[in-house]
Amino acid sequence: MNKNSAHFALARTGVAWFAAVSLALTLSACGGSDASPSAAQKSDASAPVENTTAVTPDTPAAPATSDTPTTPDTPATPAAPTTPDAPTTPATPDQPASDATPTGFQVGTTTYDPALPPEPTLPLAPQICATLPATLTAQANGLLPDSADATDTAPDSARIQAALDACKNPSSTGLATNKAVRLVPGANGANAFIAGALTLSSGVTLWIDKGVTLYASRDPRQYDKTKGTASCGMITASDNGCLALINASKIANGAVVGDGVIDGRGGSPLISSVPNDPNLMKRPDGSGTMSWWDIGWMANKVLNQAQNNPRLIQISNGRNFTLYRVTLQNAPKFHVVPSGIDGFTAWGVKIYTPTAAYEAMKNYLGMPYSPDTAKNTDGIDPGSSGPITSNAGNPGKLLGDASNMLIAYTHIRTGDDNMAIKGGTGTVNGRTYNITVAHSHFYTGHGMSIGSESAGTDNGAANPDVTPVNGVLPSVSNVKVYDLVIDGADNGLRIKSDWSRSGLIAGISYSNVCIRTPDASPDGKPQALIFSPYYSPTKNNGLYPNFQNIALDGVRIVNASSYTFLGFNSASPILQGSGWSGGPSSPIVNPLTISLNNVVADIAPSSFTVANALVSIGEGGTTLPFATGGTVNVTRAAANAASAAPVDCSKAFTPFPAQ
Repeated sequence: MNKNSAHFALARTGVAWFAAVSLALTLSACGGSDASPSAAQKSDASAPVENTTAVTPDTPAAPATSDTPTTPDTPATPAAPTTPDAPTTPATPDQPASDATPTGFQVGTTTYDPALPPEPTLPLAPQICATLPATLTAQANGLLPDSADATDTAPDSARIQAALDACKNPSSTGLATNKAVRLVPGANGANAFIAGALTLSSGVTLWIDKGVTLYASRDPRQYDKTKGTASCGMITASDNGCLALINASKIANGAVVGDGVIDGRGGSPLISSVPNDPNLMKRPDGSGTMSWWDIGWMANKVLNQAQNNPRLIQISNGRNFTLYRVTLQNAPKFHVVPSGIDGFTAWGVKIYTPTAAYEAMKNYLGMPYSPDTAKNTDGIDPGSSGPITSNAGNPGKLLGDASNMLIAYTHIRTGDDNMAIKGGTGTVNGRTYNITVAHSHFYTGHGMSIGSESAGTDNGAANPDVTPVNGVLPSVSNVKVYDLVIDGADNGLRIKSDWSRSGLIAGISYSNVCIRTPDASPDGKPQALIFSPYYSPTKNNGLYPNFQNIALDGVRIVNASSYTFLGFNSASPILQGSGWSGGPSSPIVNPLTISLNNVVADIAPSSFTVANALVSIGEGGTTLPFATGGTVNVTRAAANAASAAPVDCSKAFTPFPAQ
């Protein structure tokens, strides 16, 4: 059985990931009105939006049990990360780890997990279908010289695509039977390829050797959806104008593997294969052409429109896709989007944007490139899609579900969500379920997110893999996040949505998580834990957020941060603020139902916001100051001193793996 099939089989056998943490809370509406917010939450902002309980930094957090954990010394800030080297394969210990989580579990150090399917492997020699040597050479700083694409903006596209096409293998049953196209170093130190949009076929593995980098062309015309019609590298009302660098649509058993690098060149000035291209955007000061990140900043922060920039890897409506050990960096926009995929694995993948060479440069406004100025460069965003009616060569109905996915041993540092699990913008979209995120490290970014899109239900069709909650089938469900380190992201664990694109999110489990937020963030106060149904001011589409059965068990926040726990209430003053329109005729209240066990904040919250919530505190307790009152109801189990030890974060916060 290949590893994707093993993961799929694990989900199909009905292993109860969430049985132990599901809440028995009644989903009744909470009455009363909310306190007035200080401001409506802006898109991607992190400031608290309702204040029913305020805790000042000088006030110690009230313990939930009689056994308050001792506050340890705050771990030292790690050295600044540099451009990553190739990932190493996680080592396997002589004795497998126990399935049970021991007391004092040391987060961020596990190298073997018997609960996961086998680690993927690189292709064997008989699987190699084509070997392509590099002919270009990168500079010492990891960038390409301008001469590399001066006469041809995508000099390697044709030969790479020809090899991928010649090696298509629809009869493959998984990685072990795929055919591989291998990119290797060339003569005289050559180590680079430049390509525009490439298409993967079923049963093909693109293997990028250690020391080799596949660079994305900086020519927008290489990514236009329709050849001869400019749509990429532009600012418009929508953002669907570009193909990705690597595209995999309606295929089975595709893969990108190896210890090499894929570089999107997000901060490099754009060029065009069209002479005097009128659609090539220039910097306003006349100093040259815009970069992908310049376009992103102007679109998002100045014009409030959309950037048409290519993603690095787009996998759409297929089965069993694998990313293994490859490093992805400097994406023009999202790095990886598995959309409507049944069976996806990212194992040992590293994502790092921007790299040091680009951080030494400035954007068109004179601001240094940084994770903040490389807008919308999400790390990995699994999401559902619309239903697929035609899928030749990929038997079985594809509902657009995003299902049976594993993200393990990853390191992600980027300019937006480190990871965002999405569930579609409308009910016609498929559902998202059976997602595992394990043994990973997140750095600068917007954290471990679910949403904001969470409306897909396949028009309410029954699904044997999705468990209803009070008769309602969720859009996003059965998500398990464990052994996760979040170090430097301005949001830690987050669920976000609003009434334009939401639905039921249920059965979400977070365990053995260590969080260290920055002291400040450009969009507001960093929030270690944020569950908000008021993500962005928008019109009412009748898609009301509903967050149920959310469980935190063994979560530790080592520094001062803010916290938000909000259920949805259509009477909230937030929805009367600027940008919100079209409230329902009758009151709608979907309280947040959430359980916390052994959730420890070493430092008192900078701010603490809770409203319209049913909160269950387990016997391991929490140091967060929850109290019953108004629209909040808190129940507490009897304290158990033996289970109150916080998770061990002493070795969690390590620098991004570097050369």
